[in-house]
Amino acid sequence: MHLHRELLTLLLPPESYAPAGAALQVELQAEGLALDATLDSANRAANAVTPLRAGAALPDWERVCGLTPSATSPYQQRLQAVLAKLAETGGLSIPYFTRLAAGMGYRVTIAEPQPFRVDMDRIGDALAVPDVVWIWQVVVHGDAAHRVYRFRIGESAIGERLTAFGDAVIEAVMNDLKPAHTFVYFAYQPD
Repeated sequence: MHLHRELLTLLLPPESYAPAGAALQVELQAEGLALDATLDSANRAANAVTPLRAGAALPDWERVCGLTPSATSPYQQRLQAVLAKLAETGGLSIPYFTRLAAGMGYRVTIAEPQPFRVDMDRIGDALAVPDVVWIWQVVVHGDAAHRVYRFRIGESAIGERLTAFGDAVIEAVMNDLKPAHTFVYFAYQPD
C-alpha cells in the first residue's frame, strides 16, 4: 500500500518537477514508506488502547493485569483471561464468583463443605475436619468438563498423570481472586 508515496507525488508542483523521474521516484518511495510505517505504528498504538484489538500488544495488557500465561496458551484464551481480569469488580460472595464465571462463558456452581456440628447434623451425616470451612468447591459444568487429556504413548511424557483434566483460564481466575486463606477444589461435570 503506497498511499503516502502517491500523496507526496500529488503534492509536487506540476511544472517544477518531473514526477516520473527515477531519482525523484526513489526519494518519494523512501519518504512514502517512512510515512506508511509511521501510520501503521500509530494505528497499532491506537488499537492497543483496548485489549479487544490489541494484537501484538496483548503481552503488555497481560503484564499490566498481572497475568502470566503458559507458553502454549492460544491468543483467544489469553485475551479471555485479560478481559476477565479487567471485568473484576471485587467481591467474596458466591454470586460474585458465579457471575464472574458466567461473564467468561462458564457455568459453575460453588459448594462450601461444612464440618459435622452437634445440634445441626444427624447420625449418618458425613464427618469432616473443622478446617473444612476454608475449602470451597467450584463445579464447572458444560464444555469445559469435556477437556480430558489421557496419557498416550508418543504424545505424553514420562511422569505425567494417566488422566488430566481442567481448564487453566477459569482455575487461574478463581485462584487469583479467592481469599488467600482458602483452598479451591475444582470439579468438572459434563451436562
